[in-house]
Amino acid sequence: MKSILKKVIVSGLTLLAVSQTAYASSSSEDKSGFYIVPKAVVILGDTIMHHGHKLNGETGVGAGIDLGYSFNANYAVELSATHAEADVVEDDHVEDTAEYTTYGFNFAYTRILVGKFAILAKLGYSWEYEKMDNLHIKETLDGLTYALGFKYGIADNMDFVFEAEGANVTSSRGESLLFGLKYKF
Repeated sequence: MKSILKKVIVSGLTLLAVSQTAYASSSSEDKSGFYIVPKAVVILGDTIMHHGHKLNGETGVGAGIDLGYSFNANYAVELSATHAEADVVEDDHVEDTAEYTTYGFNFAYTRILVGKFAILAKLGYSWEYEKMDNLHIKETLDGLTYALGFKYGIADNMDFVFEAEGANVTSSRGESLLFGLKYKF
């Protein structure tokens, strides 16, 4: 599942980058300004090797927020933060609850497809702090992040946002699904 999601996200980001060279915004309206996106986070979990032990991260939930600035209808920069918790099993017998706190910086691209429906892509860098008390794990990991998703305008200054996010960080957290409401100031 992880490699398929990664291939879909990377392929989508590549297509968006290539298609942007010939794209001009269909609206002359100024789309610049600040925005905020509170999000619900679903982490999918992953199985990894950690110092010779197998860690099996399970599905978990959390919350997050993006603070961003749109330069126009297509390009934006964001600061993001998420916190999620999930159960983790080490070597199929030691259980713990893992806390994942992530901070990041993203470049975002949005392309309106039809009416109020748009696709979005993100590329950035993040720092993830993992904490598992019973397993005595406290680590900070970092790496590139990428996301592909869509947004749908539900009001002049509000959009529903969905993102599938991955990273090149090896963690029991795995990929994430994010659901949010984007409020534009």
